[in-house]
Amino acid sequence: MKRFHSSIIALIAIVMPAMAKAADAVEPTPLIDVPMEANYILLVMALLQAVIIITLGSVIKALGGTGSILLQRFKSGAAGATVLFFLLIGNDAHAANPSPGEVPTSTIFWFLAAGNALLFAIMITQLIMLRGMIGSTVPEPVEVEKKRSFADDLLQRLTRTVKKENEKDIELHHEYDGIRELDNVLPPWWLWLFYGTIVWGVLYIVNVHVIGVWPQQIEEYEQEMAQAKAEVEAYLASNAAAVDENTATIDPSMIAQGKSIYDINCKACHGAAGEGTVGPNLTDDHWKNGGGINNIFKTVKYGVPERGMIAWKAQLSPIEIHAVSNYIVSLYGTDPPNAKAPEGELWVEEGKGDPDQAAPVDDGNVEENKAVAGLQ
Repeated sequence: MKRFHSSIIALIAIVMPAMAKAADAVEPTPLIDVPMEANYILLVMALLQAVIIITLGSVIKALGGTGSILLQRFKSGAAGATVLFFLLIGNDAHAANPSPGEVPTSTIFWFLAAGNALLFAIMITQLIMLRGMIGSTVPEPVEVEKKRSFADDLLQRLTRTVKKENEKDIELHHEYDGIRELDNVLPPWWLWLFYGTIVWGVLYIVNVHVIGVWPQQIEEYEQEMAQAKAEVEAYLASNAAAVDENTATIDPSMIAQGKSIYDINCKACHGAAGEGTVGPNLTDDHWKNGGGINNIFKTVKYGVPERGMIAWKAQLSPIEIHAVSNYIVSLYGTDPPNAKAPEGELWVEEGKGDPDQAAPVDDGNVEENKAVAGLQ
């Protein structure tokens, strides 16, 4: 067989130059104008397919197939095709424009295209053979027990569940209406939580009732209430400047501050004890502009210019007006000596009773008089 292929190659080597000389008188007319670069690309493709075919043949041979015979045929054919290619292009200096006696590039292109097609067919045949051989040699898949994941293992440790196929080992051998009872253990997470509550109970008793490191509940309550009170006072102090005639309230803690402000700014018109001089009496239940903490705050803040009282908002802060208003409210019912006669209308705070019964009884009890007037 090898001698046959060698004879074919030698015959081609002798005949091709003679054919080229015979064609000197006739200029070939190519079917298509093919550049020589295309032939080089086809040659590279043929070489790559040849490498693949040789590799597949070796694999088939190793598996015990007929790859060796197919591989020998291919090697002989590939050698002949390679010699033929170089004989065809040996004298081709100007392949794009062949001169008489030269093989045109289009002829080489068709030879290479046919060779690539043949190589591709051989490669497909080898792949089909290899697939069949592998399918016949691979054993049937054996079912392997699936390895438990970390999550499955953790769940098993936390619950101590028994696999379904092993439930017969923990069955209590009795059933009710087809329902079987299993002797499952308590989940470890539940047990450890229960044990934790016992440990916490012991720690609490020792630290609270034995050595007294932690405060008792009543002490915690008192501490939290004191903290809340301090926070409320801090909040009120930070928002005291925002007080006005609508939000003013009675605050006995501001009376002392209000008295000092009254003595400096109000005593000249209303008297040292609020008995009234140029201004009206501040100790009775008659008011020209309304009584009560809110109306007094408004009067002090905006004044009564048509009656000679200036607006104090330019000279006193909201906190100071609030303080002096609280002091004025505290003067009600004090009945100072030389008190000026009542002026204005009888005023009773809304919701505090009948105006005809609003006048306080002058029995010397100042605190009770204030309560009757609704000022504390």
